Amino acid sequence: MRLLTATLAFGATLAVAAPTYKHGVSFFGEFKYPPDFEHFDYVNPEAPKGGTLVLATGANWNSFTPYLHKGISIPGVQHSMGSQPFLYDGLFVPADDEIGTFYGNLAEGVMVADDFSWVRIRLRGEAHWHDGVPITASDVKFTFDHIRENSGFNLQSAFGMVDSVEVHNERELTFHLLDINGLNAAVVTSIGKIAILPEHYWREHDPTKTTLTPPLGSGPYRVKEFKQSRYLLYERVPDYWGRNLGINRGRHNFDYIRYDYYRDGTVVREAFRKGLVDYRRETDPRYWFNGYDIPARHKGWIVMRRHNFQYYVGLMRGIVINERREKLQDPRVREALTLAFDYAWYGRNIAQGFHSLPRSYFGPPEFSAFGRPNAAELALLEPYRDALPQRLFTEAFEMGRSEGMGRDRAGLLQARELLRQAGWTVRDGILVNGAGEPFTLSFLIRSAGDRRQILQYVDQLRRLGFQTIVRMVDSAQFINIMKDFDYDFCFATLGVAQPPGVEVVSYWHSSNAMLPQTRNLSGIQSSAADEMILRVLNARSRDELSAAQRALDRVLLWNFDMIPLMQVEGPHVVYWDKFGRPPYDAEFRTSFPASWWYDEEKAGRIPAPD
Repeated sequence: MRLLTATLAFGATLAVAAPTYKHGVSFFGEFKYPPDFEHFDYVNPEAPKGGTLVLATGANWNSFTPYLHKGISIPGVQHSMGSQPFLYDGLFVPADDEIGTFYGNLAEGVMVADDFSWVRIRLRGEAHWHDGVPITASDVKFTFDHIRENSGFNLQSAFGMVDSVEVHNERELTFHLLDINGLNAAVVTSIGKIAILPEHYWREHDPTKTTLTPPLGSGPYRVKEFKQSRYLLYERVPDYWGRNLGINRGRHNFDYIRYDYYRDGTVVREAFRKGLVDYRRETDPRYWFNGYDIPARHKGWIVMRRHNFQYYVGLMRGIVINERREKLQDPRVREALTLAFDYAWYGRNIAQGFHSLPRSYFGPPEFSAFGRPNAAELALLEPYRDALPQRLFTEAFEMGRSEGMGRDRAGLLQARELLRQAGWTVRDGILVNGAGEPFTLSFLIRSAGDRRQILQYVDQLRRLGFQTIVRMVDSAQFINIMKDFDYDFCFATLGVAQPPGVEVVSYWHSSNAMLPQTRNLSGIQSSAADEMILRVLNARSRDELSAAQRALDRVLLWNFDMIPLMQVEGPHVVYWDKFGRPPYDAEFRTSFPASWWYDEEKAGRIPAPD
């Protein structure tokens, strides 16, 4: 595999200047906020402290041990940009009004090698655990050693580029990185997302076993009390070490944050309507349009709005076609399967305008394969012309178009012709190959909601002569089936950080196609996709990133191994109007709950739940 060398800037042009400590990490060398800034623009630095926020969780957590390959961990542990870091701190935090920029949290300074082969971190001297013990470089090393030795496959794979962590002294350390799939800014920032664990605590507690003993943390909250399978209550730490940093001023305002566990979304919805839950994301358009028409809303006590979220792009939901299956390896068959899906019908009856229908793997036009490929894209794709469909070079990719009536005759006729060309014909209403073997397709689903999304599609496939099986399985069965690749279709979420990180390798790189528990669910193995992935990860400017990402999008779209259903976008949220929030939302992520606060006057208008 040919690997590229990147020289992205981190506050300076590293190719011509010796590395120096910076107050953060920027993909393109610019920081909106200077060192020692007072606060983010999108917070209220005078926000009052107090009150309780009640949230719902569907995760039946059974362990406080972080990053373990077994057990279900608690909510409130930082492990990605979309999570809420309550209990622990990480090395960096993202700014919600910038893309690709991270500021030091535990890290006071960050120094990066020109070729990204090492990252040196200087920790803040004032950072300490909740027991008063200083946070040291040994804690950072312990955390990444724990991930390498005890975490699940996906996490180990994601951080496989960390060759070693060298401790220089209590406050300084160096990450030495392996050039597995290219080294770049995304690799550096991914290190900063991990919650750092206290070595001195876990040396006395076995980190290889699940536990229901609340652990020692360092973050703005600590566990006050809990009852497994019922609730988890965090309390704010008044003397939190980082409370006066610019990244934290005006944030972490609730005295208590409580997670109540519910097994079913319908029950959560009813609990919210009764006032037992303060805030929830609504993902079902049926309930968004009709489920909250209750007296409390008419009185102005309930707010419904859409939050910003652009840290990730891509697919929130899609149907993956498993091309490892011999019968699905012919791209004409996969194209026929995509033609049978009636996007217009799905948009009108299932999405109902609640979700935007994706036309790309990446979303924003700057990074998506809209129109015909431009000169920069063609230059990247030309070496792979013989391995790619010729239409890719001359045509704009379009999803199937129909009148949305659920019986797309034109699409089905096109699909039938492609199947005929691939050796499949209809006999007595059944699609068979030359040996008379029927074409059977299995859908792997986990809920009644999944079934509802595919029923019309299954009907269309049957009209083409496919024999279809819908398999609804529990979590244990699902894990084993996915490990053995024993499915034709499954649902998937393929969110991609913006700018992209190592997740693009796990989703689409050939090296992950046949690994057990892989995130490459389609099994795609394409040298063109592999090269475009490396180009994406090693882009040195927005123009290079745009060309590489658009080229990758084209390769994936013309491979026909996904039916996109829903793109990543800001969530629809509903909440009881007893909170204060800044006058505007940050552009790239609404900072909830970090920058909101409890408003006693608003809360006083609303009766306590029965």
